[in-house]
Amino acid sequence: MINKHLFAALLSAGCIATAGAQVEALNNAPGGAGGSDITLAPVEQGDSLVARDYMGETVMARPAFPERKPNWWNQIRVNGTLQTEFLIPVDDHGLGQMHNDRDIYAADVLNNTYFDLTLNAPYLSIGARFEWAKWPLPGYEKEFDGWGVPYIWATAKYKWAQLTVGDYYEQFGSGLILRTYAERSLGIDNALRGGRIKLNPAPGLRFTALAGKQRYYWEHNSAWIWGGDVEWNLAESFRRAFGSDYGVTLGFSYVGKHEKETYLESEDYMHRLHFPENTAAFDARIRLKLHDFSLLFEGATRNNEPSADNNYTYRRGSAVLASASYSASGFSALVQAKRSDNMSWRSNRDVTGVSSFINNLPPFTMTQTYALAAMYPYATQADGEWAYQAEVRYLFKRGTALGGKYGTNFRVSGSLITALDRNWPAGVPHINESYIPGTDGYGAPFWKAGSLNYADVNVEINKKLTRSFSATLFYMFQKYNQAVILGHGVNGDMVNANIFIFEGQWKIKRNTQLRFEVQYLHTKQDLGDWLAATLELSLAPHWMFTVTDMQNFNDNPKFGPTKKNYYSFGVTYNYLRNRFYVAYGRTREGYNCSGGICRWVPASKGFSITYNYTF
Repeated sequence: MINKHLFAALLSAGCIATAGAQVEALNNAPGGAGGSDITLAPVEQGDSLVARDYMGETVMARPAFPERKPNWWNQIRVNGTLQTEFLIPVDDHGLGQMHNDRDIYAADVLNNTYFDLTLNAPYLSIGARFEWAKWPLPGYEKEFDGWGVPYIWATAKYKWAQLTVGDYYEQFGSGLILRTYAERSLGIDNALRGGRIKLNPAPGLRFTALAGKQRYYWEHNSAWIWGGDVEWNLAESFRRAFGSDYGVTLGFSYVGKHEKETYLESEDYMHRLHFPENTAAFDARIRLKLHDFSLLFEGATRNNEPSADNNYTYRRGSAVLASASYSASGFSALVQAKRSDNMSWRSNRDVTGVSSFINNLPPFTMTQTYALAAMYPYATQADGEWAYQAEVRYLFKRGTALGGKYGTNFRVSGSLITALDRNWPAGVPHINESYIPGTDGYGAPFWKAGSLNYADVNVEINKKLTRSFSATLFYMFQKYNQAVILGHGVNGDMVNANIFIFEGQWKIKRNTQLRFEVQYLHTKQDLGDWLAATLELSLAPHWMFTVTDMQNFNDNPKFGPTKKNYYSFGVTYNYLRNRFYVAYGRTREGYNCSGGICRWVPASKGFSITYNYTF
């Protein structure tokens, strides 16, 4: 019998069809079968082997036929996502909401739909998005209404170069001078339409250059935006010198805006303000890695940009950011600080609201997922602020006094945000600390802080108590300056709130889990105390049933709605790549925030239907 190594050699020579004749010839040759003089030719490095089955054993051999190069057309892939959400409002006399109130509901059935389609092929990607918001969900700005294909793009890639034409999103550094992105819950989509090129000519070295006009709902602002960014990761360029424990990344960015010159007449028509056509912003940053430490220092500046955000004053803008973090086994810590001064920047100087931002200033507050903890979210102040944030996480290991049988996760974090310490130079007119158009506005010493805008302390303990049950305890203390953040105060400008939350997760069976929350918010300001509860039953992999309820205990009508109850019943069904969600209930009025930008959502009641599909 021929052994498997000889058979592999025959396969490698492409002779499987005549293997019998080959074997016979070998048996009759000197040193044939049963001899030990036969040597197989070594497989050269780089040869492609395939697994073959011979007499119940697997041998590695060259393919019987040369591999065919894949056809370009056969490598084309199409994928996409569909997201659609309906609201069918109903009358609610308790909330004072009627389904035909066109100031809140644009139609009897409201809908936001997004359909993204992408085609990927070697060296090329093409995509587009269809959006439908003819009668959008309540709370969006009036310009949000419409439908069409506002987002279409094509990207070509070859080796270390990438070219995009059409619509795209981009961020330089931390976004202090450029961040374009989409946040559907807020109605934000400030994509640029134009061209962008990215180059990576050497390890660790990256260049980006771009130009375009920014989306403004269903149109584009007239201003041109252009800029460039270079980033150099020295640890990637010089791996042997840095190793894995050290790293240095340097970055520099420039962004310019050209907006047609406009002017503003004074109220007495005796003066006219002329606004600059060209505005430039610069950003420099350095990121260091030292073993388990990571440090970031970043600074940005922008030329004077009179706008509606700063009441058309000519003060320059600036922002600085510093961050330090440490991470080791079972322990992590973060501390960061930010100072911004007149750094709001839009592609249309006359626009307000949530649209047309060229840059983004992170709020430096914890993103809350619990309903009552998110009741008073912070919005970044455009005229300037000092912001600090710190967080510590620690894992008490198993078998210790505080860790117990399964270990304990502990987290404490906090934020402190103040206004700048503004002063008014001699001779600069101002009325009630307002900025007078045409002046340089206020002065602000760099290190001095002003009045308190916001502060919080968060403590969270997560503990697995048994094999099937885990619990989370959460406490938050919060100071929220309504007069600054919302422009008005209700029952006092500063809200002092204490929030207590208990969450439990019980794994009843392998595919069955019950989750519940109990939340309590106590304050003597604004609308007073709140109590909320959630019950969620998951029947994996398809079903989830959710019941929520939120009760207010305000009994003074001059402070707002009294003793309102907000309830909701929902069912979620997942099948393959489909997700259905149906709910009925009330929605509390309030602010929906993300990234320091907020949108006011009115109270509503009705049926909600959401469908998501990915292919």
